[in-house]
Amino acid sequence: SNAAYLSFFYHILGTDQVGQDVFYRSLKSVRTGLVIGTLTTLVMLPFAAVFGIMAGYFRGWIDDVIQYVYTTLSSIPDVLLIAAAVLSLQVYMAHHSEAFDTIQRADARLLFLCIILGVTSWTSLCRLLRGETLKLREVDYIQAARALGTGHVAIMARHILPNVMHIILITVVLDFSGLVLAEAVLSYVGVGVDPTMDSWGNMINSARLEMAREPLVWWSLASAFVFMFALVLAANLFSDAVRDAFDPRLRKGKRR
Repeated sequence: SNAAYLSFFYHILGTDQVGQDVFYRSLKSVRTGLVIGTLTTLVMLPFAAVFGIMAGYFRGWIDDVIQYVYTTLSSIPDVLLIAAAVLSLQVYMAHHSEAFDTIQRADARLLFLCIILGVTSWTSLCRLLRGETLKLREVDYIQAARALGTGHVAIMARHILPNVMHIILITVVLDFSGLVLAEAVLSYVGVGVDPTMDSWGNMINSARLEMAREPLVWWSLASAFVFMFALVLAANLFSDAVRDAFDPRLRKGKRR
């Protein structure tokens, strides 16, 4: 609160090469990180949950097709796929520049980046859910539900999904910090969010040129690093708390 009050009167973390307040840019970059983590999770989660549970429950040719799909996606380098998709979007917007202003172009690129990150990051969670579902489909209460004529969709929704929810929650929270770091790396190499949008990757990329100045201008890079470190650390601590709360194996160990 004191830093927010002082920022009305002083540049408490200095300014960058064009005179923008570094503290203000760092705070706005938190929004970009949270948006990417949240939207990417919303894109990734339906694919991972539906395909992972279906592959483990039905097995057979459905399992083979889903395994083939996520194995193929996992073999494609994520950075190359994201770079190709973002560059394709840039070409499209360049040919239809009259339909996009600066803000719309930046928001469209952010949304498209979240979609691509979601499409490329659901495979690991899908693999985990498939393995857990393979074990759950053999337990007695699911066998009894099938013997009583309960439909496949009802079994997956009522019996399997609640029992794999702890895996989904733990994986999603753990992946959040990875997505924040991925945005910084992608923006640093030029295939992330729009250069006009405030993000830690763009701040690090612009600070790279300032590091060669004399005297050394280091506070922009340090500010981006500290804010990104704080958010990722908070996400990791929260993921540990979620894992302790929802993982049944850890709860059994504590009871003993």
